[in-house]
Amino acid sequence: MGQMIRLTLILLILAIWVTGCHFGNGAAQLGGTHSMESVEKLADPLSVIAIFAHPDDETWISGTLAKLADHGVSVFPVYATSGEAGSDHSGQGLSGAELALIREQEAIAASQILGLQSPVFLRFPDGKLHQYHQEAIKQLDGILEREEPFAMLTFAEGGITDNRDHKTLNRLVSAHFNQLASYFGVSHSRAKGLSVSANKFGFDYNLSMPIEDAAVTIRVDVASYTGQRVRAMASHKTQFPPAMIKAYADHAESVPLEELITVNREKLLILLRQLK
Repeated sequence: MGQMIRLTLILLILAIWVTGCHFGNGAAQLGGTHSMESVEKLADPLSVIAIFAHPDDETWISGTLAKLADHGVSVFPVYATSGEAGSDHSGQGLSGAELALIREQEAIAASQILGLQSPVFLRFPDGKLHQYHQEAIKQLDGILEREEPFAMLTFAEGGITDNRDHKTLNRLVSAHFNQLASYFGVSHSRAKGLSVSANKFGFDYNLSMPIEDAAVTIRVDVASYTGQRVRAMASHKTQFPPAMIKAYADHAESVPLEELITVNREKLLILLRQLK
């Protein structure tokens, strides 16, 4: 089975969980429900590589990852850095290598809660990933050869928060692995909902780089995974104070979906029509 078809199949699994199977700006829509049995007859066991810049970045797409894992897909989280340049919000005063070690432990705990495979830590310098472009490609090539994934997930252009390492991963994957890639982001509409939830708990949060609503090709229904999403986020004690976790829980309850920009949309639609 070619890599292009394999990518289409993994995106198919994501798409069948979307209420109404809405794509893009609504120009192409499919109704109805497709059974997992139909997919299993078409697909070999599937695996996904999810590539993040820092421990805790999986929070942006945790419901989708948990849903994939729950339906038999092996999900391998890969962290390009260990976040040693970040701040410690746990009150322990951690920094540098000590903070990186704890952040890796937090990512391992979050992966276990979400049902993912053990994380891979590449340990490039936090904030300087753009200086290690070729080394990162080599590392990712090795992971691809070992795991033979059917798809890769990483940040959409802009990196959601305008973070340099997030944007570096988008450029790297777009340039070298685009045939396998799907990109997660937060639409303008969803970003507004996140701000509303943040305001309820006393702080302002305005997302730096939301994506256009019309750019979203798949909206994944993750309502059944709210508890896992919140518990996984709460594992990152050095990164998220209690008020932020409460705001996230409120948002996860009120907007129980995650968003992807996919490639090979036409082939995906053809397969969905065959399974109607």
